[in-house]
Amino acid sequence: MKKAQIMTKTWMTVFPLLLLIGLSACGQQSEPQAPQNEQSEQDQGRAQPVTVSVVAVERRNLQAWVYSQGTARSRHREFLTFTQQGVVTHIDEDLRVGSPVKAGQLIAYQAPERVEADLQAARAALAEAEANLELARVTRRRYETLIEQRSASQQELDQAVVQVQQAAAARDNSRAQLAQAQLGVDESRLVSPINGVLARLNIEKGRYFMPSVVQTNTEQNALRTVPAMVIDPSQFEVRVDLPSYDFRQIESGARAVIGGEPPLDGRDVDPLLGDERVAGRVHAVSPSLDPETRTFEVIVHTQSDNPGLQDGEFVAVWISLPALQDSLAVPLEALRFRNDQSFVFVVDGQSGRVNERRVELGQQAGAYRAVNSGVEDGEVVVTDGRAALYDGQQVRILQTNGDAP
Repeated sequence: MKKAQIMTKTWMTVFPLLLLIGLSACGQQSEPQAPQNEQSEQDQGRAQPVTVSVVAVERRNLQAWVYSQGTARSRHREFLTFTQQGVVTHIDEDLRVGSPVKAGQLIAYQAPERVEADLQAARAALAEAEANLELARVTRRRYETLIEQRSASQQELDQAVVQVQQAAAARDNSRAQLAQAQLGVDESRLVSPINGVLARLNIEKGRYFMPSVVQTNTEQNALRTVPAMVIDPSQFEVRVDLPSYDFRQIESGARAVIGGEPPLDGRDVDPLLGDERVAGRVHAVSPSLDPETRTFEVIVHTQSDNPGLQDGEFVAVWISLPALQDSLAVPLEALRFRNDQSFVFVVDGQSGRVNERRVELGQQAGAYRAVNSGVEDGEVVVTDGRAALYDGQQVRILQTNGDAP
């Protein structure tokens, strides 16, 4: 019995030691195996080249554009209104909104009796003043003759001269009153000052008009309350707001393209004239910034007559930046970005490997981007397949674009 207890205790002491030795042996055999497999997979991956497409770095003439949006307005717009209250007694029955009008054409007028009477009275007063002036001049000449004959005194001649001056002043005053009366007549009539199209007509015959109803605090209110508006549809302008960092790149006289659809996802950055687009030029560039939006205003004028725009139309506008001549450029597909830095993969023709190289970029023009430094003319860069590359990767060229070797 005692011998059995001694054997049991001995086995319980030896068994843990054997178990520990066995586990240690297993660990020593399995640990080196994992790194060997991993290293072999990496070596195998390095040995397999990646299929890519390449293009040669070359010099190009680049034309960049700035995009914005604005409202097209006729360059010649005339708001016509009455300055006096009164009944609208006449509207040209042949006119409708959209009807062509000529300079000097009468559109409508208020009751003309009062202003016409004032005009006639002013004309009569002017005629009387001119007659008095002529009589004063005749009297002065008579006294001048009598003075030569020594039949009148110098005082009588001086009085005649003063009467001529007074009559001339009265004549001038009558002329001013006549001009005032004529202005009253003109202000009671709506007359087109330009050749164009009737764009707004907000009055009706027989309705009483009061100038106080015209609201000019906003353009929308003015268009709704002004009696009439005439525009010239042959020439338009578009006012756009651009961010402050574009100020030194926008020049007066720069080319512009108006109309069409806005660009989507960066496409259409190099606009072409078409059926929906109109050629324009930068007419003026504001030198001051809006303190709230930090933008400056650019005014673009259309170049062609009858551009087909609509007054008040919201349009897209492209403005050309100064062109870059003979500048190194790479396609946008060749660029890779990391930590706000730009890179390209340059293919070494001798080793067949790629070098990741940092580049300094310039302005974008269409599908190309100017490169200020980092690559040389004629070097080959990867376009398709760059996502799977790393520095020193072996590559196999599948497709060559441009003049790449």
